[in-house]
Amino acid sequence: MKRITVSFDTWIQLLGMVGVLGGLVFVGLEMQQNQRIAIASQVQTRADTQLEILLTPLEGDQRLLQFYGISIPNESDLSDEDKLLFEQMTRIRMASLQASWQQFNLGLLPEDAWRLAERRIFLQYDSCQFRDVFENASQPEFLEYVRSNSSSTCE
Repeated sequence: MKRITVSFDTWIQLLGMVGVLGGLVFVGLEMQQNQRIAIASQVQTRADTQLEILLTPLEGDQRLLQFYGISIPNESDLSDEDKLLFEQMTRIRMASLQASWQQFNLGLLPEDAWRLAERRIFLQYDSCQFRDVFENASQPEFLEYVRSNSSSTCE
């Protein structure tokens, strides 16, 4: 059997190549993380802009305070004007909750914060009363997620 000897220079070159490969992997992971953060920032900026647009006509209207509770009002108990106000509040909530959903999918929202947002999503969606507003204010991918995870059917 022939014995192969490897010079010290060859070992140094091998270690150098392993170091370079490790560095490239690290740089790749950093770039992936930076991209996710940039996308999340873009999502949040879009949501903030949309929220600002939706909130502007409602500024200073104290009648909205009744809609900040946990329960969803019965549509038949609302005046036409209050119904419009609640529909606008639903649009605002959907813009915010969709941003939470997108950030959770990017891995940038903690599980406990997502569970609270998810509970609010299904409270709104499963109530059925303003489902048409919810669906019209939702992005298709988000709406598909909600529909596939909802246990409620509205008639």
